[in-house]
Formats: sequence, structure tokens, C-alpha cells
Amino acid sequence: MRKSHLAVLVAALIAAPVFAQTAAPAPAVVKTPAGGTVKAVQPGLFEVAGPRVNEVLGAGIQKITATPGKGLRSIAVQSPWGESYFGWPKNVKPVPFTITTGKPAGSATISAPGFNKDNAGDYKAAIEAVVPFAIARTNDNKNWMQGSGK
Repeated sequence: MRKSHLAVLVAALIAAPVFAQTAAPAPAVVKTPAGGTVKAVQPGLFEVAGPRVNEVLGAGIQKITATPGKGLRSIAVQSPWGESYFGWPKNVKPVPFTITTGKPAGSATISAPGFNKDNAGDYKAAIEAVVPFAIARTNDNKNWMQGSGK
């Protein structure tokens, strides 16, 4: 009888960590007006960046990668009309984030590895500053490539 109790105790000790693990919160997934989806990898990120993601989709941008510490190449923007690079705007704290669009079409994924509720304001300020500039640069590239000369 003692052996069976010991076996149950050992099995419980081995299995306990498996059952005690809690799953990470699921990423937020929201439908876009175009019928696609926006997925925010970190919880709470959609509330900070979501409104700007539809603008990124509408501009035809494929990817924005913001990386602190790379000088004038800290922010990379990819689109069908070429790539552009620029540095961080003055008075904006550099924070890493990526917005990727198009998989599937009309959809986007937002990722910010260091994002949490305590630094959400830094991410909001960075995204609010970077996205409009990235869109303007993309529109310049588009106009140049399509020959409008604007």
C-alpha cells in the first residue's frame, strides 16, 4: 500500500508543473474595415497601435520595423515602391516595434517585444510619430515610381 501511495506522490510531483503552467494571454485579433484582421502579439498593444494600423494597410506599406540604436536607419519601411529609412524623431523615445501587413491580404500583425502597461505611453508616442512619416515617405516613393512628379 505504501508503494502505491509513493507512486501516486511521485507522479503528482512530476505532473504538477505541467498542470500549474498558465497559458499566455492570446493575442488580440480584430477585424479591419477591409475584411482582414489586425493581430497584436502583446496584450494591450492593439489599444495603443490599432488605430494607426489601418492607415498602414491603406498606404500599401508591407512592413515597418523600428529598432532603437541604428541612427538614420533605425526605422525601415518596405513597400511595393521601394524601401525607405529614417532616424527617430526628436523628443520621441525609441522603442522596438514591427508592423507587418499582407498575410493574408488586408491583414496585419503588430509586435513590440518590450511592450507592457507601464511603457504603453512610450509606444503610443513612437507609433503616432513614426506611422504618419512612414506613410508620407511611402507616398513620395509611390509618386516618384509612378511618374507623377508631385
